[in-house]
Amino acid sequence: MVHQDRTTVSERIDRSCELLRSAYRRRIIYALRRGGPASVGELADVVTAVGLVEDRQRAIASLVHTHLPKLSEAGVIEYEGAEETVSLAESVEELEPLLTVAARQEVDNEHLPFSGGNRRTDAVAGKVPE
Repeated sequence: MVHQDRTTVSERIDRSCELLRSAYRRRIIYALRRGGPASVGELADVVTAVGLVEDRQRAIASLVHTHLPKLSEAGVIEYEGAEETVSLAESVEELEPLLTVAARQEVDNEHLPFSGGNRRTDAVAGKVPE
């Protein structure tokens, strides 16, 4: 029984690491943790603002066709389609230990300026403290 518990824990860690290996997916989660539910467009603004991609339309396509479906399938976000609001699901708590460490390195040490001063976009990007 102990062996089975270890396997389950190892499998959960492996799945979490695989899910979080993408900077896009980490940024989506950070943004939703800080700013609450957001539109796909707002999340595209986040990944564009932090320099993961330069083109907003390309960011939207990548979110809609790759990253949001993976997070949804994993039960981390609630999302139905491109026009829907994206929000965190309760199961995101399983990722918390890894997210805390990653965010400490990625978000807390950034000093990227945001143009336009859009407080909503800045909060979603994780730049404005709540």
